[in-house]
Amino acid sequence: MAHTCHAQDCGRVVPPSMLFCRAHWFALRKPMRDAVWREYQPGQEDDKQPSLRYLAVMERAIAEVAFRPNDEEAAVIAARHAMIAESLRTRAIENGDGDPLEGLTEHGPWSTP
Repeated sequence: MAHTCHAQDCGRVVPPSMLFCRAHWFALRKPMRDAVWREYQPGQEDDKQPSLRYLAVMERAIAEVAFRPNDEEAAVIAARHAMIAESLRTRAIENGDGDPLEGLTEHGPWSTP
């Protein structure tokens, strides 16, 4: 089965080690792209054992790509992924793995300066 971009309704085929297609990857803020690479462990796409930290960052990235101002459907999708990210974040912290979203949530696309 082909691996596709994780952005909502994208469907572009990407290598299994990639979260998004090029367009959606560069739609992310650089700090979020850096966090995805920081948490990525080579081979996790093969053993299907990504860390809680990676999953939290991944869900937050999906939420950020999904969000569109003044688009209720996009907001619902983004909120669902953001809530999953927060749940995974909590689990990672409780496991003693630290906060995978530290410094990333204060200035997301839906925050106000």
